[in-house]
Amino acid sequence: MGGKKCKRELLRALVLGALLSTGYMGIAAADYPLTGATIEGKHDLAAGTKLYQLDGNRAVTASGDVTVTSVSEENKSAAIIAGNKTENSSLDLDMNGHSLTIDAKSQGIHLTKDNTNVNIHNADNIKGTVDYHNFVAIAKGNGSAVNFQANNNITFNKNDTFTYNPILATVDNNQLSMKAGNDIVFNNYSIGNIIVVDEGPDFDEGGKLQMVAGHDITFNQSDSDPQLASSLSLLSLDDYSDTTITAGNDINFSRYKYSPFIDLYRYAKAVITAKGNINFREQASSVASALYATEVQNNSNLTLEAQAITGNMQQMVNAHDTSQVLVKAHNIYWDAQGEDLSELAAEYPAVTSTIVSDNGSKVELQVDKDIHVSVGVPNTLLYAYGWGGNVTLNAGDSIYLHSAGQTDDAALAAIRALDGTVDLTSGGTITVDSEGKTAAYTETSGNINFNGKTVLSGAGIGAWSTTDSKMGMNPWSEETSKIIFNDFVTMNPVNTGAKAQYNGDIIFNKGLYIDAEENAFYADSAGNIQALAAGEDKVIKGNMLARNGQIDVLFDTANSSFTGTTEVQNVEKIYPIKDEEYVDDEEYGDNEEYGDDEEYVDDENLDGDIDADDDGYYDGSDEEEPEYPPVDETPHINIALKNGAVWNVTGDSSLTNLANDAFVNLSDANRTGTGLTAQTLSGTGTMVMDLDWNSNGGAKEKTANSDYLTVTDSATGTQALVSDKAAMHLDAMGVNDRLYFATLANSDAVFTSPITQRNVQKGHLYDYIIGIDSETTTDTTDAADMMADRAAADTTTDWFFGTIGYTESPLVETGRINSNIMYDLVTDVDTLNKRMGDVRQMNTDPDGWWARTTYTHQDRDSYSGHSNRFELGKDFVTARADGSTVHQGAVFTYLRSSDSFDNGNGKYKRYSGSLYHTWLGNNGQYVDVVGRIGKLMGNSHTFLVNGDQSDSSFGTWYQQASVETGQTYDLEDGWYFEPQAQLQYTHMNSKSYTSSDGIHHDLDSVNSFIGRLGFRLGQRINDKTSWYVKGDILHEFSGDGGIMLTSANGLERIDYNRDGKDTWYDLGAGLTAELSPASSLWFEFERKFSGTYSNDWELNGGISWKF
Repeated sequence: MGGKKCKRELLRALVLGALLSTGYMGIAAADYPLTGATIEGKHDLAAGTKLYQLDGNRAVTASGDVTVTSVSEENKSAAIIAGNKTENSSLDLDMNGHSLTIDAKSQGIHLTKDNTNVNIHNADNIKGTVDYHNFVAIAKGNGSAVNFQANNNITFNKNDTFTYNPILATVDNNQLSMKAGNDIVFNNYSIGNIIVVDEGPDFDEGGKLQMVAGHDITFNQSDSDPQLASSLSLLSLDDYSDTTITAGNDINFSRYKYSPFIDLYRYAKAVITAKGNINFREQASSVASALYATEVQNNSNLTLEAQAITGNMQQMVNAHDTSQVLVKAHNIYWDAQGEDLSELAAEYPAVTSTIVSDNGSKVELQVDKDIHVSVGVPNTLLYAYGWGGNVTLNAGDSIYLHSAGQTDDAALAAIRALDGTVDLTSGGTITVDSEGKTAAYTETSGNINFNGKTVLSGAGIGAWSTTDSKMGMNPWSEETSKIIFNDFVTMNPVNTGAKAQYNGDIIFNKGLYIDAEENAFYADSAGNIQALAAGEDKVIKGNMLARNGQIDVLFDTANSSFTGTTEVQNVEKIYPIKDEEYVDDEEYGDNEEYGDDEEYVDDENLDGDIDADDDGYYDGSDEEEPEYPPVDETPHINIALKNGAVWNVTGDSSLTNLANDAFVNLSDANRTGTGLTAQTLSGTGTMVMDLDWNSNGGAKEKTANSDYLTVTDSATGTQALVSDKAAMHLDAMGVNDRLYFATLANSDAVFTSPITQRNVQKGHLYDYIIGIDSETTTDTTDAADMMADRAAADTTTDWFFGTIGYTESPLVETGRINSNIMYDLVTDVDTLNKRMGDVRQMNTDPDGWWARTTYTHQDRDSYSGHSNRFELGKDFVTARADGSTVHQGAVFTYLRSSDSFDNGNGKYKRYSGSLYHTWLGNNGQYVDVVGRIGKLMGNSHTFLVNGDQSDSSFGTWYQQASVETGQTYDLEDGWYFEPQAQLQYTHMNSKSYTSSDGIHHDLDSVNSFIGRLGFRLGQRINDKTSWYVKGDILHEFSGDGGIMLTSANGLERIDYNRDGKDTWYDLGAGLTAELSPASSLWFEFERKFSGTYSNDWELNGGISWKF
């Protein structure tokens, strides 16, 4: 027999013995026992004297207040009202509105016969005091009853006489009842119970207690030595008893410490109801095995119902062995200072926890508004254990659970379930404040369910689920402990968010926010953590570690994020399967968290015929083990990211399956290299990585400042790669360099990136383009010997930034442009009007000097710029007999030009000497023939993409001949019209030169034939001044040329051939004026159109002197 049960049976024997030990000796005074029909006044009873002896049925009416005292202590067992002689007897005492006071040194009312009844009613107040035995004792028999009814108060007191006897007691099928219009008060200054309701010889019949107060009911236990009453409850409601207590206002329980308030045992039933509050108070903090406010055992049933239920002791309720406790209130406020027995609380939580339910029992708190339970020391608040113990809290608004103080034992949790279930349901928020301790802890087949928004604040471990914490494991066990969150949960701050081990599960069915100092999720040895709810925000700050456990998380909202690392550890298994050894003691043996090496698996708990040695270890000899053991220690971490969720990887990480349809960010402010390794990769998402060629240097791994991704099994999908180009130092990469960032096995995955870098090879015609690329190789090692192996040989795809193509260097375009500029400068079409103005308006003196200057704005398709021409000529005039005039002369010309283009600029100079012969007929005809030779020189600068500059200097000779003719037709009023035609031939010599970076340029010779058809329409204002407008169409019939460029090493060559054929137009206007007989002045403006001309115009001006 257990110690607790022995103690209970011993106390029961003492109480019943005392109840039955009453003897009646001595001779009563002549007036006692009373036999009259009325009573009043004061009655002092001598030793052994009774006030009433029940013998038949008697009705008595009080005519005034009644006071009864037992003045003698000679017979301490004598009763004032006795029912020990005759069955079927009764006393009906009608106090008729008067008060009754009884002070019994021995006993007040003592009944031992069947169907004996005492009914004291219609009193104003009833006050009963007893010293040694019981004020009421229905000790034997069946069908008996004692009833008290007062219109005002009922008070029962027991003085400090160092006796264990209760104030009121009833056994068997008997009933004790009382009803007060105002208060019912019990004051117990001794060490016994206040009320005992128990069974008698018939074990299936117990006593009944009914108590009703119009206002308060108070139970006050204040013994001078409370330790002696440590196992005696205020209300002891035992075997098959049935109790109903109802108060119109409050029910108050008070103790100094140690004594339980309510104790139900073996099929007892009690309903305690207050329209106000039920208050449990102790004057000094206490904690011990029998100190619960309420203790319900062995199929008993207790209901507490009040507006509010309050208490200040460490332990509220303990339900054992298929018992039921229902607490219904508007609010529960339980706030205890407590005593710090954290070592005992961690190892024996059933002894110290605030609410306990075991072995098929259930404690249920149903609250309309708030539940508040707080203990000021490290302590478990809710504990369900044994086979099917259940603790249920259901609050309309909030649940607040608080356990103060620190402890080194992580198992000392605020909520704990071992083979039991804890259900928490709240219409508002469930808050667990554990001040560094574990918030929720399940063992073996324990279950904790959070049904409502949950906040786990300040926890060392937020949720910890484990099936067994010992070394001996059953590898085929179906037992699984679980912690389930069915609404949004916040763990902030915590050291570890969720820890699942030894086949324990933690499941998040809604969203979550976890801010963990270390691991947000830790799955160990077949532990499993799942957060797979779709469409729920999940924010995790902290790491994930799967150490032979499993973690599965879905992030699929834009507000979801994971900031931390992942790590998969495949270590030695601890579940003993055939041919495998147990984990070694050095790892687990001396660790309190895992149990010591004295705990082994019990072979009786293993399914099947498993052979175990004498110590309980599985010896591996069984031949019929299950094919698929339910316990899986294969570690994995599976993470899926969708719909804008992001994983901020804060350090080297490994995981099993990464499905990225959103964002994975390996980048950090310090640009620290991070390695990410996954078995599989899938999805269409984005990866942000720190990449740095200066750090990577071509390594296929993460380096100090460059991240790296490794996929070991397979990869599919498309990932957009994002990196800071400025920090990648791609400009430092050579044409054969590779900046690696990923190695994927068996992959058809694709990485994309818009990042490209154009780099220069000095002395080369092509720049190389750095961009994203990949290279796949097939495993050709000896491992692929068989044909089937070869067909399925692994492939490895390396992804990198390297040369993906080439593009012409800007200096190639510069070479082309230089060729065009030189062509344009040597094939410029000059005309008679441009050179000399209207010669017919010129003075005809034999000789004359002339000069002109020209400003040309050049705007071609490939370049733009301007040029200035300065020209000086000597003209010789000859008049012929037929009336015609011949002008002959020589001209020196200097031209300088500045041009710019996309990647450079150039400056050019042209020097030339010309001879001309101009015939002016007497009928308006003219012919102008010009021969010219000159040299063109240039300096060009090309700006390369890396900021370097390539310089070239070059020059070549050219020769030119031109024939122009026209006819002037005079019109009325001085107007004239002059059609013109011209043909110009130019030959430019070939030239070879080398740029400063070693590029060889071979400039082709050019043969140009340009024809021009045009007109002038003008008016002679007078004989000295005329103006005109003009228009031309020009066509290049030849003009082919080009340039060939060769790289410095001679291996690259580009041959540019220009198709010179072109057609363009011009419009213009001019003015010629004779300034004096010896000088003339002329101007002409011209604008070119079409062809390769964009906005090309020319301003031409000249002056002549005759001397």
